Amino acid sequence: MGSLQDQLLKAGLTTEHKAKVAKTEKRKAQKKKKKKGATSDQSDLQKHIEQTKLEQQRKAEELNQAKQAELKEREQVARVKQILEHHNQDEIRGEVTFNFTYDNKVKELDVNEQTKQALSKGRLAICVLEGKFYVLQDEPARKIAEVDEKYIVFHVADDTAESDEDDPYAGYEIPDDLTW
Repeated sequence: MGSLQDQLLKAGLTTEHKAKVAKTEKRKAQKKKKKKGATSDQSDLQKHIEQTKLEQQRKAEELNQAKQAELKEREQVARVKQILEHHNQDEIRGEVTFNFTYDNKVKELDVNEQTKQALSKGRLAICVLEGKFYVLQDEPARKIAEVDEKYIVFHVADDTAESDEDDPYAGYEIPDDLTW
């Protein structure tokens, strides 16, 4: 017994031309089915490639942000260093000791009397960079504070504008000769 197609041809229900057309259509459908199966594999591969690219791009962006942050930090340090070296008060050295706290330790700086008064009144500030202390005037110290507060070690703000009304010791003045 032959195929269904042969039986239909013998019975005269179809022609050879229609049989060939049906055969080619069937072959095309099978090819398409195989191709579609391959494209699904390709689409999975494509998805994997896209996911890998996105992951690599995310890692590159994180690395770039870290480099930008490091570059910004270096730029800040360079700017602070330039301000400190340019505005450092070298003529402040003297025989009077000025005490201040740094890293929860009391540090000493030998200054003259005028510098001590200026430091206590807020006209001068003490800054630190790489373990070295610098004495600056108020304006450069404020510029450094804009960059980052961590470089300012000692700076008295103007308390004349903002006095605490509830301060129980407001009526008592601190003697000028008091040192701690």
